[in-house]
Amino acid sequence: MFAIALFSSSLISPPASAAPPPQAFHQCSKTFAYDLFFNNLKVGQLSRSLSWQGTTATIRSYSNVDVLMTKTKFKQYSQVYWSEVHNSFVSKGFNREVSGILAGKTEASFTADAKQSSVTSDGKTMKFSSDDLPLLDGDALGTQMRLALIEGKTTFSYKLQDTDDVNHYYFQVKGRETINSNFGKISTIRVEQIRKSDRKLVLWFSPDIDYQLVRATYKRKILNLKAVMFSQKIRCPQSGLQAAQVIHSTASITP
Repeated sequence: MFAIALFSSSLISPPASAAPPPQAFHQCSKTFAYDLFFNNLKVGQLSRSLSWQGTTATIRSYSNVDVLMTKTKFKQYSQVYWSEVHNSFVSKGFNREVSGILAGKTEASFTADAKQSSVTSDGKTMKFSSDDLPLLDGDALGTQMRLALIEGKTTFSYKLQDTDDVNHYYFQVKGRETINSNFGKISTIRVEQIRKSDRKLVLWFSPDIDYQLVRATYKRKILNLKAVMFSQKIRCPQSGLQAAQVIHSTASITP
């Protein structure tokens, strides 16, 4: 489930400031779509969209995956906002529903200080707490990672709240790469998960495409997963009566 959370990564567009005031938010609406691969075979797609209400972003994620004759659907609704206390993005809560493999329903809420959470999964409620870092869901984690890259940071760590546990994850920027993508050659920042010898998670974020996640790979035992962005749409409001700016592109070439 962590791989899905990270593949669904960040959508929010903060300015490069470490503590953007509410009025500085771009308030952009965004939609991104990814092809999903298992052992280099396309097995499904993931779509994510973001909308604003005030300074809170609502993120909706949907995926359909068909692996070895087993169909799995993933649906999540979450809310992320900027915390002046932590000087970072934090989670307000999320609702997740999975059918097929790992089927179940999960609802999570976080306290205002982001140090405690309540997670109800299939009728069972669990409580979690953190003495240091804020507890984040996958959307807040991806959003904060994206901001760290915009700010030029090269190492960062987060505590991820998942369905039944909290895990501490560490990441490091491994350099910049120009890669072939569905949008042509693009510049990327390569980020890898560290301190885990039994798996390899690599994330490519592109400054050319709104610092978004454009490719991700995850390898662990028999798992060999990949996500590749193939469509993007960004709509940002402009001042006065001007129409909103729209950036929309779709590619269908083989990754």
